[in-house]
Amino acid sequence: MELERTFLTAFASDHPMQAGRALESMSHSDAAAVLASTPEDAVAAVLPKLSPLTGAGVLELIPADHAAKMLSKTRRDTAAAILRAAASGPRAALLDNLGPEVRRAIEPLLRYSEGTAGALMDPEVLSCDEGVSVSDALERLRRSAKSALYYVYLVDGEQRLVGVVNLRQLIESPPDRRLALIATRPVESLPARASSESIVRHPAWKRFHALPVVGAQNRLLGVMRYELVRQLEGRFLEEDLGDHGTETAAALGEVYGLGLRGLFEWAASALLGSSSSDRGPR
Repeated sequence: MELERTFLTAFASDHPMQAGRALESMSHSDAAAVLASTPEDAVAAVLPKLSPLTGAGVLELIPADHAAKMLSKTRRDTAAAILRAAASGPRAALLDNLGPEVRRAIEPLLRYSEGTAGALMDPEVLSCDEGVSVSDALERLRRSAKSALYYVYLVDGEQRLVGVVNLRQLIESPPDRRLALIATRPVESLPARASSESIVRHPAWKRFHALPVVGAQNRLLGVMRYELVRQLEGRFLEEDLGDHGTETAAALGEVYGLGLRGLFEWAASALLGSSSSDRGPR
């Protein structure tokens, strides 16, 4: 059984799409047994490839503390989509078992419909009051480096977005200079309820690596990074290929996919068979 588990772990990490398709074809109980036996990092790679409904149905059959660890390792938008699709009881149990930091990051995403900027954004965005000095902003940046990959966003007392400063500009400015004096205005942004299509088509991606996401009254909610936009573009391309008839390429891809998926299903069946025999007769 250890050999099968090792194979499943490596396969899920290297071929998450095919692993996801194999899991989609299983019963929820079998898929739950496979995921429960797979390390959380490998599961985190596969969860974005499952439909949210399947992901929710499978995780509901795994102890909530273990399932919550899986969710905490995967992408925030994937975790939110799965939680959104879960029944109220399992959703509450999963949220209760998430760490405070992860829960704070995911809960804002649950307010918005799947596929919108509000559901896809990273809520951990670095913002500063426009009256803050450059030296104070740099100190805040050092404390929260993961929240500011490209820009620092400026807000007023009501958390309304009023400006942006890129990191190079911040580093090169005099320490006592106020951010308000070096900020770029107005700021290109995405409404929280913007659809995936409008996100991808936003013209500002030609100039920026990230765009802030704003809610009512232009309040700053989070940030959308271009890496995620590229993933959305990839999904649309896959849909277009299917819609406009590259049948031969699709067929060849499916044959290849079936071969890979078959390997995963073989190992999963062996693992499930071993688990059943370990439990003994019922």
